[in-house]
Amino acid sequence: MGPDGDPDAVGRVRRSALFDGDWYARAYPDVARLPLDPATHYAWIGAYLARDPGPHFAARAYLASNPDVAAAGLDPLTHYLTAGRAEGRAAHPGAGSARAPAALRRLKHLRDLLETGGLDAGPRAALAEMAKGGAGPEAAAGAAEALGLMALHRGEVSEARTWLARRQDISGEALARLAPVMAIAAAQDGDRAAAEAMAARAPHSPALHLARIWWARTEAEALSSLNAALGLAGHAPVALAEGAGALMDRLIPAAPGGKGSEDGPLVSVLMAAHDSAATIETALRALEVQSWRAFELLVIDDASSDATPDIVAAHAARDPRIRLIRLAQNQGAYGARNAGLAEARGRFVTLHDADDWSHPDRLRLQVEYLLGNPGYVGCLSQQARCLPDLRPCRWTGTGALIFENMTSLMLPTDLVRDCLGGWDAVRVSADSELLRRVRQLFGESAVSMPEIGLLALQRASGASATGAGATGMDWFYYGARREYYEAQLHHHARALHLWYRPGGARAFPAPARLCSGGAEVTCDRVYAGLMTVRDAGVEILLGWLAEDRAAGRTAGLVPLYDLAMPEEAGLSLHPSLRALVDGAAVRVLCHGEVVRCVRYRRLPGQAVTEAHRYLPVVLENDRQVMAPGEVPAEDAAGTP
Repeated sequence: MGPDGDPDAVGRVRRSALFDGDWYARAYPDVARLPLDPATHYAWIGAYLARDPGPHFAARAYLASNPDVAAAGLDPLTHYLTAGRAEGRAAHPGAGSARAPAALRRLKHLRDLLETGGLDAGPRAALAEMAKGGAGPEAAAGAAEALGLMALHRGEVSEARTWLARRQDISGEALARLAPVMAIAAAQDGDRAAAEAMAARAPHSPALHLARIWWARTEAEALSSLNAALGLAGHAPVALAEGAGALMDRLIPAAPGGKGSEDGPLVSVLMAAHDSAATIETALRALEVQSWRAFELLVIDDASSDATPDIVAAHAARDPRIRLIRLAQNQGAYGARNAGLAEARGRFVTLHDADDWSHPDRLRLQVEYLLGNPGYVGCLSQQARCLPDLRPCRWTGTGALIFENMTSLMLPTDLVRDCLGGWDAVRVSADSELLRRVRQLFGESAVSMPEIGLLALQRASGASATGAGATGMDWFYYGARREYYEAQLHHHARALHLWYRPGGARAFPAPARLCSGGAEVTCDRVYAGLMTVRDAGVEILLGWLAEDRAAGRTAGLVPLYDLAMPEEAGLSLHPSLRALVDGAAVRVLCHGEVVRCVRYRRLPGQAVTEAHRYLPVVLENDRQVMAPGEVPAEDAAGTP
């Protein structure tokens, strides 16, 4: 028995999502010198040496900030799990209040289940009950807001209006923040008068001006609203070129920009393009009129089968700053960007998508910010995601229509090459992964997003990676992007270095849909269940996986969720399972994949009662046992 005489100490440590056995053993090499597994070592020895149980709990900081715990000689992790979290104490110096209070922690958990977890009826009913006010006005307002934003996302505009109005009835403090999406909901519901009334009632903001485009009667009104949004940030207005094309494709400077100075550091702009003939003219024209003249535009044609390279070549013939790089085989957007990075000559490097539009001052404002603020490694600007007619069509989890533009990330070129190597070799989401690597290496505040306002419009299209169902995202990650996010965080926290060799082997596993784009996966075994806490079911799963490894079998994991599951770990895979995921012997299966297996098993002793939106299709010996929108099945009749 451990020093504290607590027979459950080891089990409590093992079950906690804050304990990471592999991390603990690496962090404290003396663990290997005793015949104790990491959880037992921590419970009996490490806790009393104030060692950290994992990367997300700082034991010494916890004791320093809680002298009563230190004076009592208590194990900091056990105190946090049994009392400290409920009392609002922080797990590490950068953590917010653990209390938040309990009702707000429950609110976050319900939102996570509804959004990222893909559950529906259970979280919605629980949020609706919370919105009645029994858990307090702050939780009630948050629940109503969550239900309103999700309803609007689903196109249930009448329900969205009801919930968002309820949110305002509980507390009107969010009017300025939510007025744009509330006005859009009214416009989508055909209630122009209510949309105009909301816009007149709320404080002016760039987002509110963008929202007005939803009920603009003419092109001139839509343009006026866009210019009002730009003007509030101090940006020059734009105009519409003559013609009958989409408004986004006709945006031009309202006044000639002048020659502009070509002094100053060169910026390399990388534009990957694959079969982009329908949109790339817009992107090229937007860059050609940039007020920062000292740039080179490297357009990497990713083996297009349409007229994309011909269009780029024609522009390059007129503008020597444009260079066309043609790839013989399709490599995906980030493989193409790595090819462009290899030839970049600029002091700074940034990206631009082949179907988006940027304001003429985007490059200038970002370069001037970096030159004037040398303490930052890089910077981002902001964008809105719009339909081709300029109507904003995406918002964040707080209802914001204007948010960070990941492709605008501007960094020193040598830093990207020498410290990062380039972008990860996946099909989508590698821009945010690269940003996280920068912040892992240089600190969370190393990359700034200055208050310089809306500078780009991202084109919304169902054909885009961001909008595609299986690999898409909204204000929340789900499916393949969510798994990629969790896998990269695990890798970033443990890797000896974060330099990726362009064209080399990937540094950590990622879903097949993000690597090859393929949807077909084959595994010997598929295991589904609640996998966030190391309960009896996960203990059994670890045994199954050990048997598979000994037998040379491959396994796929399908994490499931339930309204009654423990909130402690959120929705993340338990560290003991995450450590086994290598993308070959063990992988996490994702929405959008079709998985063929010999044996499908549900973890025993767990209640999973609700249909899941984001499931893969699983076939056990050609018989379907799992599909999106279904309650995950119990064990099917299969071979042992």
